[in-house]
Amino acid sequence: MSPSSFTTNRLRFCLNILGTSLIVFGSLCVPSQATAQTSQPQNQTPRKYSLGPDSTRGQDVPKGTVTEHTLLESQVFPGTKRRYYVYVPKQYSKDKPAALMVFQDGHAYVSDEGQYRACVVMDNLIHRGEMPVTIGVFVDPGHRAEKLPEKRGWKPRPANRSIEYDTLSDAYVSFLVDEVLPNVTAEYNVTDNPAGRGICGASSGGICAFTAAWQRPNQFGKVISHIGSFTNIRHGDTYPGIIRKTEKKPIRVYLQDGSNDLDNEHGNWPLANQQMFAALKFKGYDVKFDFGEGAHSGNHGGYLLPDALRWTWRDYTGVEPKLSMIPVPQDAPWAKKWWMPRHDLKLAQRKSMPQVDLLMIGDSITHSWESAGKQVFDEFYGQRNTLNLGFSGDRTEHVIWRLQSGAVDDINPKLAVLMIGTNNTGHRKENPDHTAEGIRRIVDELKLRLPTTKILVLAVFPRSQQPDNQLRKINNAINENIQTIGNLENVWYLDIGDKFLDEDGTLPKSIMNDFLHPGEKGYRIWAEAMEPTVAELMK
Repeated sequence: MSPSSFTTNRLRFCLNILGTSLIVFGSLCVPSQATAQTSQPQNQTPRKYSLGPDSTRGQDVPKGTVTEHTLLESQVFPGTKRRYYVYVPKQYSKDKPAALMVFQDGHAYVSDEGQYRACVVMDNLIHRGEMPVTIGVFVDPGHRAEKLPEKRGWKPRPANRSIEYDTLSDAYVSFLVDEVLPNVTAEYNVTDNPAGRGICGASSGGICAFTAAWQRPNQFGKVISHIGSFTNIRHGDTYPGIIRKTEKKPIRVYLQDGSNDLDNEHGNWPLANQQMFAALKFKGYDVKFDFGEGAHSGNHGGYLLPDALRWTWRDYTGVEPKLSMIPVPQDAPWAKKWWMPRHDLKLAQRKSMPQVDLLMIGDSITHSWESAGKQVFDEFYGQRNTLNLGFSGDRTEHVIWRLQSGAVDDINPKLAVLMIGTNNTGHRKENPDHTAEGIRRIVDELKLRLPTTKILVLAVFPRSQQPDNQLRKINNAINENIQTIGNLENVWYLDIGDKFLDEDGTLPKSIMNDFLHPGEKGYRIWAEAMEPTVAELMK
């Protein structure tokens, strides 16, 4: 993700925390002489994110087992006691080394009713082959007491947490490698390949996860940091400078934070995470940064955990990467100058409209209702309070990113029309089943955000002049897969592809000059063919 992917939230964040006038140069926020000192960004309500289907236990998904263990003595952290939990997926076999994920603040991640629900998510993703068969180890911070509290959790707060998590040394990773993981590997066949070993945590646990991989990249090659405390609790704010001046290490890093995260005497969490992202990007790391509008909690990170795991494990042996489902902004060179500004423009347009009754969502074919199809659009949709969210070049993963980044917040349309997928075909000849899964994921995102809105999913339009063309066949296969999507509640499916074709299946140049994008005649065919369904659904 490029830094521009979170420009809007960054500027909004700067406006919130300064409490005074700004001069904006490029993407930098420069305060005037007086600056408000606050412990939390002001004048913005943190956005609440709802967990999606990946965080809900699937009916036919095999359930892994979770066992609880105690570690009552430690050589690295003398006088500490703790619990840890081991998750073993149903698909585990001792004949094949499993991947490994270690979670800090284990009790917060392991619970099926918490904000992260990591075991539920891993059950779902492992079942679908979107991450490898993975042993999960969930480690609680150390308590300094004669005995462990009766119940796991934050009460009482583990006294040794900051020492273990915020310290920039190899002490904690040594503790994991020498004192915790041997108990796991003695019972289970776990890979010793660092590319198959990930580590995750939130807040101080987030910087702890990074420190563990930074100190011992021969043990952990993958990092997931939620709302990471890269601030001056114990000198974590020095990491960006250290990263820039240190030889690149073989680790992959996922970062998440929100514009309503903390701002206190230790530092500013959103700015600290942006600095981390910038330093890692500068140094050429494989890094992804999801920056939203959440606060210092697991709400946003839990919502994104399925995507974080998909991205983190996307190219691991045995995992079939489903790029169609991993949300990213458009970063093609030809789109960099206009794509993000269009996203910002559409956010502003959405906010300025008193009412949005009809949504159009898609790629260049939908985008061009504003150009080649404008006359027809004005005739059919000009008086229907329509918001066009078509973006040229978009694939399913770009639409998912836009939906997750505020595109349909705070509106309640009567109908959303979705037509997407032909760029998944044209750009990389993607497996049509993967594209179909991306389309279904978009529908899930729409249902999550617009629970009362009716959704009309259009079959992907035919492309290429001849019916036996490979790209045409791929699009046909996508449509065959998604035609049952209309069985979902409040979702309809409509295939009007034959309206564009001659009797022999040929696509006329008079309708799509480049055999992909409709001209004005093609847009009229589209509008007239769809109108009875649109009119009925918008009643």
